[in-house]
Formats: sequence, C-alpha cells, structure tokens
Amino acid sequence: MRAMTEFPVEKYIELENNPYLLGRISINQVKENFHAEVDIIHKESHKIFKHVDIVYNQYSAEEALIVGVQRLRQFLESVEKQSQYH
Repeated sequence: MRAMTEFPVEKYIELENNPYLLGRISINQVKENFHAEVDIIHKESHKIFKHVDIVYNQYSAEEALIVGVQRLRQFLESVEKQSQYH
C-alpha cells in the first residue's frame, strides 16, 4: 500500500543568478489529478515575488512537479532573453 502524502507539497529550486529569490513548485491533489502552482518567492519571507503559472490535470504528483519545473525554466529563459535585448 502506498504511503499517504499530505498535500500541498512544496519543492524549492535555487535560482543561479539571484541569491535573494527561490523557485517554488506547490503541488496539490484534486480528486484523481494533481496541479502545480509555479512561483518565484523571496528566500527569507517566502512571499511571492512573481506568479509564473499553474499546471492543471497531471496524472501524478511527480508529473506535476516535472511540468512545473519545466514551466519555471521556460519563464526564466524568456526573462533572460528579454534582458539581453534591453
């Protein structure tokens, strides 16, 4: 039998170029599906600096985490590209 996991589950990701911010993926279970909220937060206060995206209807918590991390990476890459042109 699978161990019960308490949701939401939060995973934190260090951001290479910013020691003051973290990526946060919050995973929730809604019935049979899993959703991931993707944010960039202040490292000390954990207040949201930027809401990035919400991933809906994933079939597992692991899949929701993987897609959430991909969305965070895509967002950070787009910000980096924009900053190169300004």
